[in-house]
Amino acid sequence: MRVFNKMHEMLSTHKEILQKIEQLMKNDTEQDKKIMLIFEYLKQFEETRQQQIDHANRKRIGFKQ
Repeated sequence: MRVFNKMHEMLSTHKEILQKIEQLMKNDTEQDKKIMLIFEYLKQFEETRQQQIDHANRKRIGFKQ
């Protein structure tokens, strides 16, 4: 009977540990997605900035005074 109770306690403890590990993995995945989103925004910002620089430095055509 004591062995059964001890086994039961160990299993319940391991379940809690497994649940916490799964929760940590889920949080890690969500953070990875957020980090990737930030990098995507930075990439878009840099592309927009580069387009503005290219537009300002383009060779002008037409009538020159």
